[in-house]
Amino acid sequence: MNFQSLKIKIPIKRKWKRREVILLLERLELYVSSGLTINKALAISAQGISVSSRKSWQKNSIEQVIVRVESGGLLAQGLVQFMHISKTTAGLIEHGESSGGLVRALSSARILLEKDDELLRKCTSAMAYPFIIGLFACVLTIGLIRGVMPQIIPMLKSLHVELPLLTRIVMYISEVLTSHGLYIGFGIIFLCAGLRICYTKIPAVKKFCHSVCIRIPLIGGLVQDYALTVFLQSCGSLVEAGLPVSHAYTHTLDTVPLIPLRDALKQHEHDLSRGVSLGIVLSQKRIPAYVSSLVHAGESSGTLGSSILRAASILDRDIDHMLKKVTSLIEPMMMAGMGCVVGAIALSIMMPIYDISKVLQK
Repeated sequence: MNFQSLKIKIPIKRKWKRREVILLLERLELYVSSGLTINKALAISAQGISVSSRKSWQKNSIEQVIVRVESGGLLAQGLVQFMHISKTTAGLIEHGESSGGLVRALSSARILLEKDDELLRKCTSAMAYPFIIGLFACVLTIGLIRGVMPQIIPMLKSLHVELPLLTRIVMYISEVLTSHGLYIGFGIIFLCAGLRICYTKIPAVKKFCHSVCIRIPLIGGLVQDYALTVFLQSCGSLVEAGLPVSHAYTHTLDTVPLIPLRDALKQHEHDLSRGVSLGIVLSQKRIPAYVSSLVHAGESSGTLGSSILRAASILDRDIDHMLKKVTSLIEPMMMAGMGCVVGAIALSIMMPIYDISKVLQK
């Protein structure tokens, strides 16, 4: 089948998700290890996607990569151009193509992506329960203020007494939500959408948010350790595959999701090419001391790649402990906050009635 004669009608602008790239690399690894050429392996992978399905754009992406490979280009370059994979993954595959170890390179790239995906899922699932509690607390509070308070406010006003401050505050919030709740809801939605657009499109806003995030107690350290783990896993995989340290360091910088940490690492990008030790480069305030110690040991013993990966695994274990600590603190705090809100609403109703009962007793 000559893919050069194909005319792709759908423009390839969508980025493949991490899980989709993992599945593709796993198929390619299987097909190439079975003796198939990379062109044939890509063609079989493309045939497995139905043209009528919602993911037909993936089939077009693979066909574009086949055209690129048949014209003499590298597989890694085609994956970057048409699937927008990271430079780290592309560096592993490109090194495998040039050294004749493509199967091993595909396996290493897949394992790296699986570790990144597992780390992200671990952090996301740990915060799911506190998020659900917070969402339930917000829904319960809005339901009480907007559903229950409008039924009681007329009775409280009919008492013709000076109401407590807490009662007046809850009554005001209830009246505002009742009369302008729809506008407030749309306003919050548009505000969140605008903030998201600013966060994704304006680098200064994104950098500011990251700078604020790392200063939050507990959460900041967790976010920083996650970004550093992603960097060390990517860099260690490239060094283990045989790339020079300076090239691996440069390829990996774009994978760092935290901008302040990325900027701090970029300041030393040219130091490695001048012969500075990676252990010295990683001796920074933002990086735990044991990371540079492990890297120094790896450089002196000739096992730099495995030492970097070892440091990443230790950080991964620290993230597990930190996640358990953060969730164990957040859950009771959110429960206590929900109890305080519900208690405040109950008190705002009971306090005027209690004051009236005392006056009547006298």
